[in-house]
Amino acid sequence: MSAHAQSASDAPLVALRFQQRSRLEAISDSPRASVASSDQALELQTSMFVDVGRGKVRFSGELQDARTELNDSSSLISTSFVNTLEPLQANLTWNFSDMLDEGHTGSLKVGRFTMDVGRRRLVARSGTRNTMSSFTGVDWQWRGNGGRNAQVWAVVPMRILPTDRASLLANDDELDRGNRNTTFRGAFFQFPALKSRDVFEVYWAGIDQGNRAQNDALPRDFDSVGFRASRPTTAGKWSYEVEAVLQYGKSSATAAGVTRRGLDHHAEFYHAEFGYAFSSKLSPVLLMQYDRASGDRDPFDNRNEGYDTLFGERRFDFNPQGLYGLFARGNLRTPGVRLTFVPWQHWQSTFSYRKYELDSTRDAWSGIGLRDLTGAAGRSIGRQLEGFFTWNAIPSRLTLETGFAHLTAERFFRTTAGAGFRGDPMFVYTQLTTNFGGPGR
Repeated sequence: MSAHAQSASDAPLVALRFQQRSRLEAISDSPRASVASSDQALELQTSMFVDVGRGKVRFSGELQDARTELNDSSSLISTSFVNTLEPLQANLTWNFSDMLDEGHTGSLKVGRFTMDVGRRRLVARSGTRNTMSSFTGVDWQWRGNGGRNAQVWAVVPMRILPTDRASLLANDDELDRGNRNTTFRGAFFQFPALKSRDVFEVYWAGIDQGNRAQNDALPRDFDSVGFRASRPTTAGKWSYEVEAVLQYGKSSATAAGVTRRGLDHHAEFYHAEFGYAFSSKLSPVLLMQYDRASGDRDPFDNRNEGYDTLFGERRFDFNPQGLYGLFARGNLRTPGVRLTFVPWQHWQSTFSYRKYELDSTRDAWSGIGLRDLTGAAGRSIGRQLEGFFTWNAIPSRLTLETGFAHLTAERFFRTTAGAGFRGDPMFVYTQLTTNFGGPGR
């Protein structure tokens, strides 16, 4: 019997799978003044997945150990790097068939889990960060005919622990806890694909985060409403992707050491890309891209226009994570061009060139924190050249990836860094991912 023909009742009672990812990375001329100019890290992420049950009800769990080695007291370290021996997922899922109509399927998940929503710019299980965002609550999903699908969730985001620098450098373990007085709710719907293959999505996400002084989190209570239209890449055809998000509600912001709460939050994000897939031996795909995430225009008024990317993934749009991670989806304007091609079977190569500017000259560079409250330093941060190469040596079992990123500094970067400017940042990494007992996740 094939895997596609196997019914849910025939699935194994207990299924185990393991994944291990090791990434060795190094940076020179880091723009972060609080850490060493040159730094290195060995990021280790090890996961064990377990699925228990048969039929419509199954238990799923994940134990993940994320830690770093080769760093020291002058290294960059945060909860994005370390979360040791954490039960990242533990949930029950009910799977339904013929839900709402014949042939439709659905599921209801309760417990702790990771999430992907839509294109993953607002909510994502990160594929590159060493640690993962996880949530505790309820997630309902439905899939109908013609590509229609929907998702509704109500969760509490989990807070990664420990947070102090000494514990993180020592790879100490501490169980994560739910973010106190915080709820995250949302809904997503994808319409049936058109004959032209165009797909349209709409979504809403609302976060309500109270004032929790114990972990320095600032209160925010706003809604994000988004729309996305896309056409997939096909050889000899044009493709596109357009996404827009509007945020409104209340939030907080800090400028000149002063924190202001209860600000009117009005922010926006736009992504646009147009591409063409050539019909040739190397299967090249050329993309023209543009992203804009609004920044706070006046840091001392009663409004905050700074876009908040919530739990979104940024790797596929901007830059490598880890010791680099210079750009986040906030206070940013960035046009770029990307070329992807397949030089050999199981290989993929990508080169990207982007120019980065601030959206608001008086707001901070969201990835680093450098800021000129007067706006006199202008908006030009720099130009980034990035490349990475992926080899699926054994499909679904063994993958090797290596890459680099180089930022040529421009006026804002050089001016705000001042005498502390170290040079143009250069980053390199090599990553090995192995999977055992089942497909990678």
